[in-house]
Amino acid sequence: MAQFMFIKTNTKIKFVEHHKPVMYTGFLLCIIGLILSAVIGPNWGTSFQGGTSITIKFQQPVPSEQVRKVFVDDPRFESVTVQSVGADNENKYVVRTRTTTTMSCEKLESVKNAFNSQLQSVTGNSALIFDEATWPSCDGDGIRGDFDLAFKGAEGQIMTDLETDKLATAIQAAGFADASVVYNEKRKQYTFQSPGVQSEVVDLLNTTFGDAFDEASGLESVSTVGADVGEKFRNDAIISIVIALFMMLLYIALRFDSRYAPAAVISLTVTTLLTFTFIVCLRLEITLETVAAMLSLVGYGINDTIVNFDRVRENIALKPKDTPLEQIINKSINECISRTIITSITTLLAILPLIFLANGTTRDFAIIMTFGICVATLNSMFISCPLVIKFDKWFKDYKKRAEEKKAIEEDLVVEAAS
Repeated sequence: MAQFMFIKTNTKIKFVEHHKPVMYTGFLLCIIGLILSAVIGPNWGTSFQGGTSITIKFQQPVPSEQVRKVFVDDPRFESVTVQSVGADNENKYVVRTRTTTTMSCEKLESVKNAFNSQLQSVTGNSALIFDEATWPSCDGDGIRGDFDLAFKGAEGQIMTDLETDKLATAIQAAGFADASVVYNEKRKQYTFQSPGVQSEVVDLLNTTFGDAFDEASGLESVSTVGADVGEKFRNDAIISIVIALFMMLLYIALRFDSRYAPAAVISLTVTTLLTFTFIVCLRLEITLETVAAMLSLVGYGINDTIVNFDRVRENIALKPKDTPLEQIINKSINECISRTIITSITTLLAILPLIFLANGTTRDFAIIMTFGICVATLNSMFISCPLVIKFDKWFKDYKKRAEEKKAIEEDLVVEAAS
C-alpha cells in the first residue's frame, strides 16, 4: 500500500503545539459568520421562505436574461430569479419568485369591503359577518399564502357549521377569483386558499413568447410554498442539525469517554457554522439540498474524528500511564494523517466533477460539500483532538476539587463529632 501513502510514515508534525492559530481562527470566523448572517441575511430558497418555483420549457431558444426581464418587469412577481437547467438545447428554466398570489394590498382591501355583503347574499343569513380581527394584515406589495378567517352570527357567536362552497362563492364574488375554502378544525376557522400564480404565468408566457411557448408541454411544474410552511421547514432544518449534533455527543460519550464527546461536538459545530458562513457569503440559495449537505458534513466530520479518537484510545492503552496526553495525541494524529487525507481526496474526486458538470441545486450541493470536507478534515486534526487535552485537564481539575471538598467536609464532620 506504499504507493497510496501521500504522506510518509513516521511523521512528527506537532499538531497540538500548532493548533491554537487554526482553532482560534475557526472560532473567530464563526463569530464573524453569525454577524454577517444577521447583517446580510441568508438567501433562503422557496422551500424555507415561501414562494413559487416554476419550471418552464420553450420550443425555441430563448435567452435567460429575456425570461428574467419578462418576470421582473411584471409588478405581479416579486424577487425573481431565473436559472437554466439541463442541457443548453433543452431551453429549460426554473423561475423562482416570492409571489404566491397576485392579491395586492389594494385588491385585498377591496375584497374585504365587499365580502360581508356577498357573504350574506350567498348564505341568506343577514347577520353573518367575518371577524375583522382575523382578517390578514397586508404589508408591502401584497399577501402571500393562505389565510384563516373566523365568522360570527347574530349574537356574536363563532360559527363553525358554514358550507365551504358558499364561502368560496362569496369571496370569489367579492373579487378573490378562484379561491377555495377548507375548514381548519384545530383553529375553528376557515382557511382561504389562493389559486397561486399558474394562470398568470401561462398568460404572461403566451403573450410574450407566442409560438416559442407551448402551454401543453411548456409549463412542466409549478410548486408553491406558503410563508408559514416555509418557516416551519426552516425551523425543522435547524432542529434536525441540532439533533444530529446532540446524538453525536451522546454516541461519543457512550463509546469513548466524556472527555471526547464535547470536543467532537465543538469541532462539528465549528464545521457547520463555517460552512453556513461560506453559504451566506457566496449568496448560495439555502434549499432542502443545502440542509442535506450540512447533515452529510456532520456525518463526514464525525467519521474523521472517530478514527483519530480510536487511535488515541489505542495508544493510551499501549503507552505508560505517565506519558503526556499531548504526546499521545500528536502521535495518533500523525499515524492517521495519511488515511485522513486519502479519504478526503477520494471523496472530493467524486464531488468536484459536479461543480463543473452539474447546475442548480446539485452544483450548490457539490460546492458546499467541497468546502465542508476541507474544513472538517482540518478540524478533526487541529480542533477535536487538541480539545480532548483541554477537557481532560478540566475533568481532572474538577475531580481534584471535588476530592478536596469531600476531604474538608469529612474533617468538619470529625471535628463536630469530637
